[in-house]
Amino acid sequence: MYHRDVIARIARRLPHRTQRDVAEVIEVLTEVWSKELVKGEEIIVPDIGRLSIEVQDMKAGGALDKYGRLRRVYGRFRPTENLKERLQEVELE
Repeated sequence: MYHRDVIARIARRLPHRTQRDVAEVIEVLTEVWSKELVKGEEIIVPDIGRLSIEVQDMKAGGALDKYGRLRRVYGRFRPTENLKERLQEVELE
């Protein structure tokens, strides 16, 4: 789902809010979450799951040895049990 699709869907559910209002809230939410993730904190979204970003500094080896140390950045998402159950109910096509 694209950003504009999210905004349109939320605006339809909240007819007293404009798409511009919804977009601003999403922008602020994204800023807040980004700052928390950069600080090493987790983002917990009710009924969805937990998101975190992990950073590892690693010594490069082999063909990458010329770079010295490398920084590995990866995201981790842990879905709630409820979401896992809902995913299991979906038929595979």
